[in-house]
Amino acid sequence: MKTKFHYPNLKNDFSFDKWIQNHIPKWKYTPFWEEINSEYHSVVDDFEDLLKSKELITDKAGNTLTPAYIYNLINEYKIRVEKLMLIYNIRLYKTLNENKRSGIKYIVMRAFWIDHMGKNVKWFSRNIGPENKVLVNDQIPVHALETIEEDILHLMWGQYQIEYLGAEETGVDYDGNTILVDY
Repeated sequence: MKTKFHYPNLKNDFSFDKWIQNHIPKWKYTPFWEEINSEYHSVVDDFEDLLKSKELITDKAGNTLTPAYIYNLINEYKIRVEKLMLIYNIRLYKTLNENKRSGIKYIVMRAFWIDHMGKNVKWFSRNIGPENKVLVNDQIPVHALETIEEDILHLMWGQYQIEYLGAEETGVDYDGNTILVDY
């Protein structure tokens, strides 16, 4: 198909170079982070190659993709990079859940994920325990927060692997999070 637009007249306001500048993580170097760093570089390189390609774009089976599929593929790459950025820049949110029978308030830490439409959703949670037993001087102890952050980081990386890297052995933990089993 030949477009009716003359190329210089097209207004493309998506610039990969500008976009990626807002999606560069602060690198971390431990065995856990090396795998994530490698995945980030691989996804960003593939995304950039897709955007710069002037060839017909095909799927794994060799079928030529339509413009609508390519548009969706570009959005999927953006979402994938955003998910990796959520892992790099983890933010935990404290909520209180009250047990209706006992009236005891429990502290729950939550983290967001991105759904297939690109929207933030509350996805991961970890119950710390009863408010009156967890808080020290009205604060959650730092060691407890560090442990929760590490747990949720592993849940996030596991979810990413389930969605993109073909991890199939899954289960559910005691807080209702989908987890990897022996992956």
